[in-house]
Amino acid sequence: MQITTAITIFSFWAAMLGICGYAFACGGRPERLGAAISLAAWLVTMMMRVAFASAWLPAALSILMIDIAVAVGFFWLAVTTTRFWPIWACGFALSNLLMSVAGALLPRIELFAYHTGLGAYAYLALGALALGTYRLPHDADPVVKHGARVQWQETQNNRN
Repeated sequence: MQITTAITIFSFWAAMLGICGYAFACGGRPERLGAAISLAAWLVTMMMRVAFASAWLPAALSILMIDIAVAVGFFWLAVTTTRFWPIWACGFALSNLLMSVAGALLPRIELFAYHTGLGAYAYLALGALALGTYRLPHDADPVVKHGARVQWQETQNNRN
């Protein structure tokens, strides 16, 4: 393995573990769920790629299924919470899906371009999670910390 490849891999692992750890430590329920979605997808993807060399190819169905699950997870989070960052994370996950579909439709695509595209969208989704966690006030009340849209609407209706 080349040194630049190792640096790239370990920097992504550090970003993933650092941002998800930050979300678990300082975030509310939506941030923790977003971190869980990201970590689960990362771990399952790593296991698939260690177990099957074909999982590195652009048309890998296993990786496409993981990407679909991530997009669905962030979509569910976006429509059920009061947070804005899951909308961005869902958009980046959908862009990631588009990269996977393009990789399947363009069989001669360079693997470097394909994996660079996937990595870029993963970093952007992590950035959305980090920013969402940072924007949550440290002294937020339990309803805001929980982030459920229904619960928030009930408190707004009770104020009026």
